[in-house]
Amino acid sequence: MTRDDLKRFRALDINFDSIGLMEDNDPARYFCDPVDLEPVGRIGCDGVHFILLPGDERVFCVDPSMGERGTYVLPVASDFREFLSFVLYCQDANPLSQIYWMDRKQYQELAAEDAAAREYEYQAKYFEEKDKALAAIVKEFGLPPVDPFKKVKAMQKKFDPAILNFSEEYYDVVGYERSKEEGDEPMLPQDPNILLSVVNTKLRDEYPSLEYLCVGMDADQAELTEKLAALGYAYDAQTNQFKPV
Repeated sequence: MTRDDLKRFRALDINFDSIGLMEDNDPARYFCDPVDLEPVGRIGCDGVHFILLPGDERVFCVDPSMGERGTYVLPVASDFREFLSFVLYCQDANPLSQIYWMDRKQYQELAAEDAAAREYEYQAKYFEEKDKALAAIVKEFGLPPVDPFKKVKAMQKKFDPAILNFSEEYYDVVGYERSKEEGDEPMLPQDPNILLSVVNTKLRDEYPSLEYLCVGMDADQAELTEKLAALGYAYDAQTNQFKPV
C-alpha cells in the first residue's frame, strides 16, 4: 500500500535531494494545499511538492508557482510504487511536476537536457548520489523504470478537481467562492448574450477547459452548452472558446 511503501522509501539511506524528493517537514503550507494532506517530498524549487490525500492511494503534485485554478493540484501516479517507477525512468521527480503543461516534444527535450548535464564534471558528485539513490530504490522495491508521459497525461485529463478540499485561504487567493448553497444566486448570468461574453472571458483568462469552468463555477455543463447552442454557438476545445456554428 502507498503509505507503507512511503515509509520504506523514507527509511532508505540515500540523498533524497538528488532525486527531487527532499523531506517535507515544513508545517507552513501553501494556499493551494488541500486540507488534510500528507507530505511525500518536495523538489526544492518554486514550492513544488508531492502529497497524498486522505483515503486515496494516488500521489499528487502541488505547484503553487505555475499552477492555476484547476491545475494547482494534479495526480501524477496511481500509487506510490508507480510514482517510484516514474522517478526511476526520469531519474528525478521534477519532470513529473511539469508533464501537465508539456507536449511530447518538450518532455523529450527536458530529458535530453538532463542527460546532457551528466557531461559536466562539476556535477559528477551530484549524479553519483542520484545513481546511488535510484539503485537503492530498485533494490528495495524491485521496480522497473516506466515512462510516465502518456499515463500521467491520461490520468490528469480524467481528474475532477472538485474532489479537492481547500481552505478558505485558497478561495480568497483565487478570488471565487465555494460552490453555491441552495437558494443562492447563480454564479453565472442567466441572460444568454451576457452568459456568452462572461464564459468566453473566463475560459480565456481563468480556466483551461469548459469542464474546469463548470466545476469552478458550479455550473451544469449540459445546460450551459444548450443555452449557448440556442444562440448559435458551440464549444471549440482547441481554442477553448464558444464559437459561431
